[in-house]
Amino acid sequence: MITDIHCHFVPQSFFRFVEKDSAFAVKVSRDDGQAWDLNIRGIPFALNSTFYDIKKQIERLDTLGIDRTILSLATPFIDYALDSKLAVKAAQLYNDALAETIALAPDRFGGWTFLPIQDPAAAADELRRCVREHGFIGGHVGSNVKGTHLYDPQFEPIYKAAVELDVPLLVHPADPAGKERMQEFELTVVAGYLFENTLNILKIVCSGFLDRWPTLKLVFAHTGAFGLVLRARMQCEIDTNPHHPYGHLKRPIGDYLRQLYYDTACFEPEILRYAAGVVPVEHLLMGSDSPFPLVVPNPITFIHSALDAHDAELVLHKNFGRLVG
Repeated sequence: MITDIHCHFVPQSFFRFVEKDSAFAVKVSRDDGQAWDLNIRGIPFALNSTFYDIKKQIERLDTLGIDRTILSLATPFIDYALDSKLAVKAAQLYNDALAETIALAPDRFGGWTFLPIQDPAAAADELRRCVREHGFIGGHVGSNVKGTHLYDPQFEPIYKAAVELDVPLLVHPADPAGKERMQEFELTVVAGYLFENTLNILKIVCSGFLDRWPTLKLVFAHTGAFGLVLRARMQCEIDTNPHHPYGHLKRPIGDYLRQLYYDTACFEPEILRYAAGVVPVEHLLMGSDSPFPLVVPNPITFIHSALDAHDAELVLHKNFGRLVG
């Protein structure tokens, strides 16, 4: 079974909820039934109807030859600055609406639990609820909460729940640092999210976090951005700086990177080929970032263009099943 692990969905009921509450700062300038033109917290976004039309999601799967996709909330709607009570309410509404959608075609869809991680205890409870009651495969978390990245101890309740349930967490970049300097040319989307992803990964690796959580399964979007590319540079810093603060690390940087999982949404076949040489190919999972315009248009063909037949078979048919059991 070929599964796309990185695909976004926004249920209509959730959209109407956030549209009506001013705290979400969602303004609609166009809604013609085929697309939304939105402004969210001052940033313009355009979403096509595939984001909320399950029939169009199925048409996409059929056209591309994908058997199943795991749906998650679209990044523009993630706001970890929200009041915790409202954030928890919104997450529960989203997850329940997503479960109702999945029930329409359970053989074609699965769900990532959206977690309100500004309240780690509530997020852990929501993960347990959605895995046990809805059968979701794991949790969906952003890379930081108001600048605090995921290695921080405050998020430990979420990790304890994920380990207890033996489910993965999909880590997606959110609220990138320096976004105020990337307003031109859509650079926040093109580059900012990748920089944010890279910072988060390097902090997780260099903090010793992975020694504390050896069985936690973290799946990083966009093939880890530049985290894998910076492996040797980061290791050189550790090896040559006599004043470095890395004495707690027990293993080389590459060993920690190999502990993580990554999707294949990196656009360049050479980058995916490089990733397969840095981390076990068993830790690569097909992802597209659909239905955003900035998407790997045919993720199956992309994987075949980058990897040999044996490795492509693992990525397309084996690795996801191994990850989720």
